This record gives sequence, C-alpha cells and structure tokens, in this order.
Amino acid sequence: MIPDMHVHTRWSSDSKTPVEAQIERAIDLGMKSLCITDHQDFDAPPFPPDYFKFLLNDVGDDDTTAAYIADLTALKEKYQDKIELLIGIELGIQPHITEKLNEYASKYPFDFIIGSTHTFHKMDAEDKRHYEGVDIETAVRQYFEDELANVKGFQHFDVAGHMDFVLRYGPGARETFSYSKYGDIIDEILKELITTGRGIECNTSKYKAKNMINPNKEIIKRYAELGGEIITFGSDAHVSERLGEGFEEVSQMVKSCGLSYYAVFRQHEPSFIKID
Repeated sequence: MIPDMHVHTRWSSDSKTPVEAQIERAIDLGMKSLCITDHQDFDAPPFPPDYFKFLLNDVGDDDTTAAYIADLTALKEKYQDKIELLIGIELGIQPHITEKLNEYASKYPFDFIIGSTHTFHKMDAEDKRHYEGVDIETAVRQYFEDELANVKGFQHFDVAGHMDFVLRYGPGARETFSYSKYGDIIDEILKELITTGRGIECNTSKYKAKNMINPNKEIIKRYAELGGEIITFGSDAHVSERLGEGFEEVSQMVKSCGLSYYAVFRQHEPSFIKID
C-alpha cells in the first residue's frame, strides 16, 4: 500500500493517538514506510470553540522537539524489521514568521517537512470572520495570496500541504471553485514549488466525509502540466482507523492527471515509486 506521509499522533495537540497505534495500523495495511508529521504551528491564532495550540506537546520549544525526535528515533529502531518509520513535521506557515521557520527547519534532522498554510490574514481558515462582508471569491484569493507569500518566503519544506485548504471551510468555496477563477495566482504558487524542487501532497482527509481531496483535481492536473513531478499521499489521520484512507481510489485519479509516480522522502530527498 502507498505509504502515508501525513500522520498525526499524541504529539499533536489535536490528537490522542499513540505513535505505536499509527505504526501498528500501517503494518496491518501493508505499508512499507510511514511518516509521522505532527503539528508545529508557531503563533497559531486562537480559534474557539476547540482551541488547540498546534505545537508539539502544546509547548513546541527546542527541548520538546528534541524529545519528539528521540521518541520517533527509538520507535524507528524498534520497528525496523517490520516497517520504515520516517521522522517528519507539519509546519504551519505564516508570512510574519518566515525567519523563525527557516531557522527551525534547518536545525533538526527531519526526513520530511510539510509546509501548510492553515491561516491567512493571521486568522485560522475556519474562522468565519474571514467570510463576513466579502464575497467568497475575494476570500479564496486572499488565502492564495498568503500561500504564495509563504512558499516564496519559507524555502525549507518538501511539499505544500493541502494546498487549497480554504476550500474546506469557506462558505461555498468548494462548490464555486474552478481553476480558471484563480489560475493566475495558483500558477505562481505551482511554478514556485516546481522551480525550487518542491512538490505537493494529495491530502485525503475529507475524502470519505465530503468526497473531497486537497488540492482540487484541477490543481493537481495543472501541476503536472507545468512539469511538476513530486506528489506524496497523506491521510492527515489523527486516529489510526483513518490511516491511508482513500489512497487506492485517489491514486488512480492522480494517475489520470498525468502523474505516474508518488514520492517518499528520506532526509529531504524524494524516492519515486510507480503508481500501480
């Protein structure tokens, strides 16, 4: 089965799942590799009612990061005969913390870094205030503008996480989305990723609930048309039951978009495996 490159555990403030539970589930599914990518969102804006800090173990400092890496390293050794465990992180990107992110990403021996734009205009994408008094196309464009600034400013990540994250939460954003409305700025984002050797992920977190992937199929197709080759699959699973969710079906859609290989990252270097 395709390795899951976007997985959360009890190290993320919004998950209680033990790392071992994710590993055991991946083994049961027949995955040869698994990457743990817990949240590290510096200066994440408070968002009620379910406010999480989105920092490693709710702290996120150097000692916590070192403990996180040590925990995963020990488990990597424990399970080495059953599965390859990769050490990753999901960094929340915001334009005003670019320098901090570049310093952090360069400091630790991660195999893989997801760069995710969870916020725009310093508010969570789920925050309804974004969408009050403004048409949805304007709000979506504002999100992509911040994402473009993020991918240009923060260079030390491997793939852009759920690239059109705003489509999950903007009222009517998904239903009214078409590539043609935002093609100019989406192309800028994709070209920036391609020319700097970075990729995108196919995130299946909303596949079962909403028959939705992030990014939208049109964006994946355009990425391939522009010469992009790097794509990972991530369930974004916060519970082990959802690990690898939708990969079999969605991988065929990705293949139909012009991408015949998926990537697995080790020490920030992609290895390419043919999609069956």
